[in-house]
Amino acid sequence: MKHFLSCLVLSSLALNASAQTLWRNAPMQASPAEIRADDPSALLEIPNTRIANEIFSATFHFESERLQRILLKSQPPTPERTQSLLQTLQTSLHTRYGLPISNKARPGAALGTVDVKWSFRRMTVQLQMVDGQTVELIYDSNIPSPSVAL
Repeated sequence: MKHFLSCLVLSSLALNASAQTLWRNAPMQASPAEIRADDPSALLEIPNTRIANEIFSATFHFESERLQRILLKSQPPTPERTQSLLQTLQTSLHTRYGLPISNKARPGAALGTVDVKWSFRRMTVQLQMVDGQTVELIYDSNIPSPSVAL
């Protein structure tokens, strides 16, 4: 399990993933049971997974019992490692998804702030560092949740 969790996002991004998958090939709109069926020991939050030589927490977000979003979050111990991580992830994401659809500049933001978003078929991938130390990588499906019949 540790070996599987240690797979880096970089290697995940380099692999050919189908249009209907998010991080680690988790299917968009998957239920918690489907996530666990793929890996019975899977948690809906993975507190310590290594990506690009940094420790991330991975949180799976569900709406109407369907996977909608995966949030990967890291706080590297030094500004240099934070910037290195951002550069590594940006390069990998650019290679995998091409040019970003947005690159926001925020007034008064910390030096080196990053807020970049890519769109790939029916998902978006967003890389953020807005507080000077926390790096977030967000995989978000662009599939609306099923409507509830009244």
